[in-house]
Amino acid sequence: MVKKIDLLIIGAGPAGLSTALHLVRFNTAWAKRMLVIEKAVHPRPKLCAGGVTRIGLESLRDLGLSLPLPIPGVQVTDARLICNNKTINVRGQPMFTVYNRIELDDFISQYAQKRGVNIYQNEAVEAIEEKPDGLVVITEKDSYFAQVVVGADGSKGISLRLFTEAGCPKRVARVLEADLNVHGTEAHFSKACAEFNFSACQQHLQGYTWEFPSRIGNQPRFNRGVYDSRLVKSRPRADLPLIFNTQMEQDGVESSVDIQGHPIHLFHPKNRFSRPHLLLVGDAAGVDPLFGEGIGPSLAYGRLAAETINDSFLTQDFSFSDYKYRLMCSRLGRYLLIRWLVARLSYLFSGSVLFMNALWIVGRLAAELWPKPSLLYAIGNSYEKRDPMLEFEDYAD
Repeated sequence: MVKKIDLLIIGAGPAGLSTALHLVRFNTAWAKRMLVIEKAVHPRPKLCAGGVTRIGLESLRDLGLSLPLPIPGVQVTDARLICNNKTINVRGQPMFTVYNRIELDDFISQYAQKRGVNIYQNEAVEAIEEKPDGLVVITEKDSYFAQVVVGADGSKGISLRLFTEAGCPKRVARVLEADLNVHGTEAHFSKACAEFNFSACQQHLQGYTWEFPSRIGNQPRFNRGVYDSRLVKSRPRADLPLIFNTQMEQDGVESSVDIQGHPIHLFHPKNRFSRPHLLLVGDAAGVDPLFGEGIGPSLAYGRLAAETINDSFLTQDFSFSDYKYRLMCSRLGRYLLIRWLVARLSYLFSGSVLFMNALWIVGRLAAELWPKPSLLYAIGNSYEKRDPMLEFEDYAD
C-alpha cells in the first residue's frame, strides 16, 4: 500500500533538515505534513572537512539555535590563503567554524525531531516514479506518494540521477581528505587559523590543499585535504594523491594516514534545479565551485526551498518553474554566482605563476581595504558543553 504525504525529503543532512526546519518555522503544522527519509542512521559516517561559513551559521541562527552550537568545534578567525610563499590573511569574527560533520548532522537531526519533524532512518530510496499529480518514492521498506519531493541526497543520490539521465550534465569536483591526531597546542588552535594553499595550481590543480583545526568528540584533530574543482576541462588532470602526499611530506606528516575521497557536485548557472513536483537542494543542486564549500550553502538552500514549497501549496502550482529564478535572485544565488565566476576565471589561468602572483597582490590589497564582517557571536576556541535539548526552545508563532 502506498502511503500519501504532502512533502517527502530525501536525505537528512544539512540541506534536507534545513528545508524541514524552515517549513516548521513558517508554520508548525508542516511537521505533520512531511517526512524525511535517510538511508543511514545518525550519527552516520560522513566525509567532510566540516567548515561552516557565515552564510551557514546565520542560517542556523535564523532557525533559533544559539551560537556557537553546544557541540565540539573550532572557531576560525583567520583564513590564510597561500600561494608560492605569499599569504593573504582574511579575518572575521569568525570567518567560519569547523565542526565534525558526523556530530553536526546528528545535532541538527535531534533538533529537527524535537521540533516535530519525522525522520525515517535506515531506509534507502530505491526508485522515484513520476505521476501526473506527484511522485511515488519507493524505498527498501515502503512506498510513498508525495505532491512534492525534495532531493537532498547529494551528488551520488537518486534525485540528481533523474536529471543526469535526462541529459543534464553533472559537474563534479574531486576531494581527498584525512583526519590527523594532534596535541591541540599547534598554532592553528592558539591563533584560530586555517590554511588554504593554492601553490599546487602549477601542477594542474584547479583548487587547493587545506589544513583545518578541528575536534572529534573533544579531541583536537587536523583535517587535511585537497580540492580539485575541474571547472576547466581543457586543462590536464591533476594527480591528487601525489599532491596530497607531497604536501604532507613537506609538513612532516606521516604518509600512512587513512586518506579517503569523495565527489562534490558544483553549482553552475546552467544547472537544472527542479522539475515538476521535485526540487534539488544542497550538494544535489550544486555547491560553491571556488572552495567546494558545501555545508553553508546547503543550510541556505533550505530556506529558499521552504519558501518555494510553502508558496506552491498556497497556489497549488507544483511546476516549480520559478525555482531557478528565485535562487538566482536570492542572497544564496548571488553568493554562488560570484564564486562560480571567480572560480571560472581564476582556475582558467591558475597554472600561470605570473597570474597567481598578480592575483595575490590584488587579493592582499582587497583583504586590507574590504570592510571586516561584523561580530557574529562571542569568539573562543573552546566550546561550552551544554545539553543540546536545552537549546530546543519553542519559536514564537
